[in-house]
Amino acid sequence: MTRQIVHLDMDAFFVSVERLSNPSLLGKPVVVGGNPDGRGVVSAASYEARAYGIRSAMPLARAKRLCPQAIFLRGDFEKYASASAKIFRLLRHLAPSVEPVSIDEAYLDMTGTRRLLGHPVQAAERIRDVIKRETGLSASVGVATNKLIAKVASRCAKPDGLLYVMTGREASFLAPLSIGFLPGVGEKTEVHLKRLGIRTIGHLSGFDEELLRITFGRTGSYLHNSAMGLGREFLGEDFEPERSASGPGPKARPSARSVSRERTFETDTTDPDTIVPTALYLTESACSSLREAGMVARRVTLKLRYSDFKTITRAEMLPEPTSMDRRIFPLVSGLINRSWERRTRIRLIGVSLSGLTTAPAEADLFSEPAEKKFRSLYRGIDRIRYRHGSRSIFIARELLLGVRA
Repeated sequence: MTRQIVHLDMDAFFVSVERLSNPSLLGKPVVVGGNPDGRGVVSAASYEARAYGIRSAMPLARAKRLCPQAIFLRGDFEKYASASAKIFRLLRHLAPSVEPVSIDEAYLDMTGTRRLLGHPVQAAERIRDVIKRETGLSASVGVATNKLIAKVASRCAKPDGLLYVMTGREASFLAPLSIGFLPGVGEKTEVHLKRLGIRTIGHLSGFDEELLRITFGRTGSYLHNSAMGLGREFLGEDFEPERSASGPGPKARPSARSVSRERTFETDTTDPDTIVPTALYLTESACSSLREAGMVARRVTLKLRYSDFKTITRAEMLPEPTSMDRRIFPLVSGLINRSWERRTRIRLIGVSLSGLTTAPAEADLFSEPAEKKFRSLYRGIDRIRYRHGSRSIFIARELLLGVRA
């Protein structure tokens, strides 16, 4: 049976969410990231802003030079997370198997669903319509036989479009596209490929694979296979569902995905009463997302960036997989104590949870009474956030200090 994969990517997601609450932003160049006179970077840009050359991860100061009339917003990650949670709840009811990629992106495996849901293109169009009706947000969708082609197709369909690549047409679809369209080809790799005379994906597919391996190592084989439309599945990467509509899906491979949160401070700091509560808030936010996805984590990673831009990461394995703040934050706190050079100011702090697997449905059956109480507590907290918004409930210490992401 030929696989049918849908890649769904929300259009200018952060900006689109901001426009829902402030329609006056419609049609204007909008940049999410913060104060353009500060030192932050662009988190998202509207299509009107992108027309001026503004891109994600670009320094805000440069974005302001490119488009002085742009509207710069600090952004509200909790608001975006709430919108994302609603979208993923819809997806779980509309597709049999969902693989989250990021806050605004997912793969859907529609293989074998034609009799129930119709042709994958019809099913994908229905999904787009439901998301638009229920959230007011638009999505671009690609439909193809593997994840790589579906992802490229959704990018070509932007904004607010749908593109179907027929079986057997994968390589011819890719051939005329710039090599920058190929997932995994960043700016540096693109520059290197162009030095070799490779400018389109078609050029890449016809290039000598052995020379690519000599130049790029194992990545060379991936680039060559991808350019022919084979995708990562050809290299052994299977579809990794988060959870099916009927219940928990199969376990994800260890370290296959991660949930990360980070914050750049407005001013570099050595104040523990700022650093530690911020780490606590980031942990709480990441754990909430884990529970929303029905996942647990095995590994905790702390990221610290100092004022001189030196960046360190430290990781520790959890005794057992969990999504509970009370289990994870002590490790985060310990990593801070062991890693932080107290006399050096911190510019950025981040918390990442990885080694994700599906949460066992029977966890409460064998838990200690105290553990059951905490699970019930977290379910209550998550319900409050679902009904009243992500900012409706905080740990008291965070609320007292006004910590926000």
